[in-house]
Amino acid sequence: MPGVEGEEAVHMEYDGYDEVVRAWIQGVYDSRGNDAKRTLKFCYDIEQYALKKNDAKLLGFAYYYSAETYYLLNESEKFFFCITKGVSYLNESNQWKLVARAYNLMAITAINRGNEPIALDYYLTGLNFCTKYQLKEEETMIDINLGNLYLSCGQYLEAQRYFEHCGQHVKKYVNDDRNNRLITCVYIGMGTGFLFRDMPDRAAHYVELISDEYAGRIDGIELLSFRCFKARVCHATGKTEARDECIRLICEEINTDIPIMDIFGDLYEISQLLLDIGNDDAFLRVMGILEPLTWQSKIVNLQRQIISLKIKFYRMHKNNDAYLEAAGQYYELSEVMEKEKQAMIANMLDVRESLERANKKRREIEEANIRLQEKSETDALTRLANRFRLNDYLDNAFERAQSDQTALAMEILDIDYFKQYNDNYGHQAGDECIKRIAGQLEMMQNDRIFCARYGGDEFIILYQNMTEEEVRHAAEGLRQRIMDLAIRHAYSQAMSIVTISQGICYDIPKDDTKSWDFLHAADAMLYHVKKKSRNDLAMGHLADASDK
Repeated sequence: MPGVEGEEAVHMEYDGYDEVVRAWIQGVYDSRGNDAKRTLKFCYDIEQYALKKNDAKLLGFAYYYSAETYYLLNESEKFFFCITKGVSYLNESNQWKLVARAYNLMAITAINRGNEPIALDYYLTGLNFCTKYQLKEEETMIDINLGNLYLSCGQYLEAQRYFEHCGQHVKKYVNDDRNNRLITCVYIGMGTGFLFRDMPDRAAHYVELISDEYAGRIDGIELLSFRCFKARVCHATGKTEARDECIRLICEEINTDIPIMDIFGDLYEISQLLLDIGNDDAFLRVMGILEPLTWQSKIVNLQRQIISLKIKFYRMHKNNDAYLEAAGQYYELSEVMEKEKQAMIANMLDVRESLERANKKRREIEEANIRLQEKSETDALTRLANRFRLNDYLDNAFERAQSDQTALAMEILDIDYFKQYNDNYGHQAGDECIKRIAGQLEMMQNDRIFCARYGGDEFIILYQNMTEEEVRHAAEGLRQRIMDLAIRHAYSQAMSIVTISQGICYDIPKDDTKSWDFLHAADAMLYHVKKKSRNDLAMGHLADASDK
């Protein structure tokens, strides 16, 4: 079965780039898969521009599509060079679709080179990105390819699990050519699993499904793959005439334009069947196309499999000289393949190292952004929210309360006789006093209580979805805990320790009420406390503010 790749251009936003850059990008989309030279030229132009601008998004784009082109050209060294760079920049710029597709391509490349464990690692890594970022199309492609990988390793039940999961999603697609091809791949995979498990009747069910619903809607390698599958099923069920008709059509349709890496497995299996039934003419026809394409691909693992077919053919026909020559070739290719496997491992390590560098850079950027945000929203002295953060939080909380018609309470508090405290103990001691009181406010914060420093010795507390009794209890508890700190204040007229005065407005905001109406009312309550006494709390409603 063909390895499933991404066929459609990945949609990204490039509105911020000038016309020249957008033209290069469009050029890549238009030429990819059709004109390698043009695609690589556009990618080179994008790369050079992006390097000057230090643009990770464009660099990821350029390296990915360069790698994709080298993959189609079977130039593995250039493919891995570009894909390694590409994965790093794609990760840095959050282009998760292309990240998932990159891992899918690397996995297919690893399989074609006979390194299934590395392929499995790549597939599962790509699948993790699909799950994390809800990439359904990419998840479908990898599910199909994982299913085929497990088939080749004899893990039929595991393969079936991936095919079934993929099939459930694919059936939700609109009925288009892409959908038809994917469903065909899924059904062939399911049927092949039953064929390998010596359950040909169940495999035949999928032949019927494809024949009835999709055979007339597919062409190219999907149709050729289906004919190979059908021939093997017909052979297993004793339908020799139907089998031979499929073989005839395969021999007619096979040509040198086929993408060898995508169809090799199917043609290898049908060649095995042709040897088993003794159809030398058809075998030589398929091999006449398959062998030169395989050598042209420069993929040693595929070349070795071709030699294994020739060895079997020569042995059956007792051609000892040719047999010995082919056996020698097989041995030489096996040695080369071992070196390729080592190179594949090195490439995998390079990819992981590149990805780790990208992740490290991302973490550094995220941490810097967090620090910047904290700096802009946090009071430097107390580490509570500042007025900027308060305004933002208050607007959102007020909007929710107004919409849901739930109660909201706003408290303003300040330190009693704080000017005298500063004048007599010094500003450093004053800052320490403010920090200790802020510490008590920080401890009471939760999903319903929000605290901020308003300025100087003034603090704001916002209470949400709480009863009047709960608000009063929380406020009085705060006042008591501050007294329990026992911060000496010999110059206070309230007590010989630091105390606070509190004003609270509690109400349900109406349609014409503004958030700052609560602040004004709370300030009026605070003024009433300070005028009457200190170290006390006044709590009322919006309507009470005018009376204070």
